[in-house]
Amino acid sequence: MEYTYPEYLYDFECEASACSDTCCVGWNVMIDPVSMKKYKKYPGFFGNRLRNSIDWEREAFEQYNGRCAFLSEENLCDIYKEAGEDMLCKTCTRYPRHYEEYENLREISLSLSCPAAARMVLGFREKLTFRNEYRETPEEEYEQFDFFLFTKLNEIRDYFYQVIQNREQPVAYRMALLLSTAHDLQKRIDREQLHEVDDLLNRYGKPGFQKTAGKKFADFQNQGVKKRIQRWKLWQKLYRLEVLRPRWREYLMEQEHRLYEELSQEAYEKAWEEFEASGQDRALEYEQLLMYYIFSDLCGAVYDGDLFSKVKLAVVHTMLIQELNLAVWLSREKEFSLEDQVELVHRYSRETEHSDPNREAMECMAAEDEAFCLEKLLLGILG
Repeated sequence: MEYTYPEYLYDFECEASACSDTCCVGWNVMIDPVSMKKYKKYPGFFGNRLRNSIDWEREAFEQYNGRCAFLSEENLCDIYKEAGEDMLCKTCTRYPRHYEEYENLREISLSLSCPAAARMVLGFREKLTFRNEYRETPEEEYEQFDFFLFTKLNEIRDYFYQVIQNREQPVAYRMALLLSTAHDLQKRIDREQLHEVDDLLNRYGKPGFQKTAGKKFADFQNQGVKKRIQRWKLWQKLYRLEVLRPRWREYLMEQEHRLYEELSQEAYEKAWEEFEASGQDRALEYEQLLMYYIFSDLCGAVYDGDLFSKVKLAVVHTMLIQELNLAVWLSREKEFSLEDQVELVHRYSRETEHSDPNREAMECMAAEDEAFCLEKLLLGILG
């Protein structure tokens, strides 16, 4: 089986007790069937503790005051300490690595919900590349897996990587181009005209195409359309989601008040201009965010055929993080560091990426909500 992963994957190191927001607090840690069997048979006093600290119906570790039953006062794992790494369940062994499964292929990313992983992803300053590794495992055959569509999605994703990493263009233009081309490509997928994808990608990949598109986006900007209202409408969608961590909703409301109530339209635009000019590294952080979302999610369209919604969500997540950046920058007297970004992004990721209902809600909004239509999103990006 082939494995694909970002080049920095094996550089990740858990911060253990030094972690600012341990993954053993606030989440239900689900246990895989193989580990459940091992825990049932483990001998001695620690075996008794294992069996008494598992919710056998839910197949999850018990929690006490929101903490995993095996998280020590020093924020270290007692299972690891007492029984060794081999006794960790699959959830604990893998996190923050996230696996997407395709026929004879596994794609591995680092979840932004982990502060250490977020620091690695957001702090990466080079143009990200991916590595492939083959491991001896039995061949798989998925029922109804459209390998031809999957091949085209990979080609599309490679093109999107080029767009995202074109540092000659502002991030806003890159996001606008992602949306525009995904919209065109979705039409071919819907009409089952995948043979036209190659022609489109060849046209998009010609020298000067992105430059020409950039000029069109600049003309769009010069029309004087304001992006504030469109971004505020997207912000409102976050309140539809299940709240997973204490104070998240209050945090959103505080930042919303700072951006959309305290600031006039003119003051908002001025703040955005000053904010964008104040930190060039943030453009690199937004680039890495877009790479993260496109790598992690886009090829999932092989299962539902909805490429466009995957791209819309990648762009919208980045836009909302930009808005949070602006709000925090204002609250910190116009200071904003990589550590501020790590703190903000990992909290955002925990709320939006680790709840199946929230992911489904976001996907539904991307597919059906008017605020996510192409024109409205372009207004929110280019206004």
